[in-house]
Amino acid sequence: MKKCYYLVIDDVEIAQSNWTGFLVEIEGSSKDTKNNREKVKNYIELLWEEGLLPPQYFANGFIEENIIMARTKKDTDRELLPIEEAGNNLIELIDLVAQKIQAQQDYLGIASMVEKVFSGKESELDETEIAQALDSKSVKNIISGLTKTIAEVELCRQRCKEHEDLILAVVEAGKDGSPLLKPTAEVIAESEPSNNKSKGKKNNNSKNSSPELATASES
Repeated sequence: MKKCYYLVIDDVEIAQSNWTGFLVEIEGSSKDTKNNREKVKNYIELLWEEGLLPPQYFANGFIEENIIMARTKKDTDRELLPIEEAGNNLIELIDLVAQKIQAQQDYLGIASMVEKVFSGKESELDETEIAQALDSKSVKNIISGLTKTIAEVELCRQRCKEHEDLILAVVEAGKDGSPLLKPTAEVIAESEPSNNKSKGKKNNNSKNSSPELATASES
C-alpha cells in the first residue's frame, strides 16, 4: 500500500507563514480524498483521547480546515508555505533513510570482496568473490548507490534541522495500527549514521576506511 502524507495545522487562525503542525503518514491514495482525510482525523482524535497531545495544541479547535495535503513544488504553481517546505523535507528524509538502508544491505553482498581487494588480500578471494570482482558494472552501481544516498541523507538532514520547529511531530501507524506520535527531533536523529545500520549479516573482517561503508557491513 502506498504512503500518503498530510499536514495538520495547529492553529489556522494565525498567519500562514507562522503555521506549525504535525506531519501525518497514512496508507492510502496519493490523491487528496475524503477517505484519507478521515484517517488523518481519526489519528489526531485518537491521540487526543489518549492524552498524547499536549493541551496547548488546537486551542482554537480542530476542524476540516486544519488538515491539508502535503504538497511538493510539482503539485502547485504557488510558492510553498514554510510548513509545507518543512514537511516535504521531512518526507524526503524518511524516504532517503529507507533507500540508504537498502543500499547498505546491497553493499553487504560485496563487502567481503571489496575489503579483500583494497587490503591486498586478493589471493583469499573465493569463486563467488572473484565473480563479483569481474562484474565491475554491478560493483560500481552498488557502491555509487550507497555513497549517493549517504550524501543525500546528510544534505536533507541539514535542511530538516533548519526548520525543525515547524513540524511539531510525525504521526504514523504502529504495528497494531494505532497512531504513534514521534517528535521531529527524534525522526531527524534516527537518520544519523549510527542509528540506521543495515540489518544484514555481521562481517567481522570488514575494516573499511569509510564509516558509512563500515556501518553497512555491521549488524
